[in-house]
Amino acid sequence: MATHVPVAPGLPQMLKAGMKYFSGLQETLFSNLTACKALVRSLRSCYGPLGRNKLVVNHLGKTFHTSHAATILRELELENPVACLLRTAAETQEEETGDGTNFVILLAGALLENAEKLLRSGLPVVHIRAGYEMACKEALRLLPGLTCHVLKNPRDMDEVLLALQTTVGSKVFGHQKFLSRLVAKACILVLPADCTAFNPDLIRTCKIPGGSVTDSCLLEGMVLCTEAEGIVRRVERARIAVYGCPFGPSGLEAKGTVLFNSAAELKNFSKGEEGLMERHIQAIAKTGINVLVVGGKVEDSALFYLNRYRIMVVRVASRLELQCLCQAVGATLLRSVVAPQPEEIGNCRRVYMSEIGSISVVVFSQDGTTCPVVTLLLRGATKEMLECVDEAIQDGVNVYKLLGSDSRLLPGAGATEMALSVRLNTLGMYYPGSEQYGILEFSQALKTLPATLAENAGLPVNEVMAKIEVQHQLGTQNTGIKLSGEVAGTIDAAKEKLLDPFLAKYRGITLATQTVVTLLSVSEIMVAKKSGGPKPRGENPNWDQEPDTLD
Repeated sequence: MATHVPVAPGLPQMLKAGMKYFSGLQETLFSNLTACKALVRSLRSCYGPLGRNKLVVNHLGKTFHTSHAATILRELELENPVACLLRTAAETQEEETGDGTNFVILLAGALLENAEKLLRSGLPVVHIRAGYEMACKEALRLLPGLTCHVLKNPRDMDEVLLALQTTVGSKVFGHQKFLSRLVAKACILVLPADCTAFNPDLIRTCKIPGGSVTDSCLLEGMVLCTEAEGIVRRVERARIAVYGCPFGPSGLEAKGTVLFNSAAELKNFSKGEEGLMERHIQAIAKTGINVLVVGGKVEDSALFYLNRYRIMVVRVASRLELQCLCQAVGATLLRSVVAPQPEEIGNCRRVYMSEIGSISVVVFSQDGTTCPVVTLLLRGATKEMLECVDEAIQDGVNVYKLLGSDSRLLPGAGATEMALSVRLNTLGMYYPGSEQYGILEFSQALKTLPATLAENAGLPVNEVMAKIEVQHQLGTQNTGIKLSGEVAGTIDAAKEKLLDPFLAKYRGITLATQTVVTLLSVSEIMVAKKSGGPKPRGENPNWDQEPDTLD
């Protein structure tokens, strides 16, 4: 006979069966910090240009080969509340700046680990939070003084290349100059004349396996991984109509029955439908249309008459690609099979079908004519390599958009973090209150970022950190870590053109601090029982019983 285990009096007694309740520092913070440290330790090896990638297989069986923290955390099915908050912080950083997700995770993890030391030493949570907030405020005040470069002209190729090279190289080290030049050229081409309202969606990528990364190129127009439907494969000076619906005879919305009394009626019925379709296509051809882009299925009868009138047919399944194509050729997306008006027709210098590697593509090329949409044709030996290159391209485009809001750039290679750490350490040493411990631990947390860079590069961490800290104490605030070479050394990040966006660091520090302060403010955790159907039958004979029920 089953008996019910008594529940301790208090709040747990008032909760529904199956609900979990945690209170006290040990249950709410220390136990969760153990899981947090394991997660941060796993992502630490992804930081920097020499960081390693993770191979993640999600619940759908899709494989991700990436070093992007936001992508890794998004595909992992995390349940720990602290880990979920870190994932939210990384996603927020990705949405706001498009770069610096690993920076936020590592800084927040270091702050939480240092806070645990202070809590075990007996320092109240209030003083730790106050110290972290004070250190964050001081770091944000000092950050503008570390600016070493400003992007003056967003249309200057050399200046844009300088600003993007570090971000692109952090994902695909070794090809950063080549890819940065492609990204810079693409961003300058789609930048509006007034240099405002830059739209990253106007830069498309088309990934085709085969070749090497250096075989990638830029095309002013659109490249679609599809085949032409009819017999027409190439059109010069194309006039384009874009339909967002299936192309063919319209069917009935409800089921119907047609009664034929003779074979002549059956023959005339099919002829009537075919004649109607021919008249529609004839009306389209009279407007000068020679390329038809369809967002749905193309019926065989319609394709027969389209081939007769020498109209090229391209089928595109993605609604987003249809919208981008309309912007590229200046067409209007039509919702029904009707002849387009003159202002709804798009124009393109050349539309042709080609084969790259073993992939058939349809190219909408403007051949030097001004085009609001550009496509980066990416090549790579493997699918995983193409994904890494695509992530590097997207990060570069997002950084270019970020520089439109604030064009300031900070020294990279760990120079900014070490400069802030040295200054905050001086502030903490002379601050009179208990908040000084939080300020000092914030300073130590910033040091973990350049230390991680050195560790991932295979350099002696203690020797490198000692050298760079001495240089910063002497006042050389642009000194960073020399990652190339086996000997520990330092470089001038500004002279070596290793630059990071100002807003990425600014928002990253703010976001990491706010996340940690939020977690330190938690005193109790209450987790409701998961909803859903019955549990799957397992080896436990009491699989259908509640956890607190005993036989």
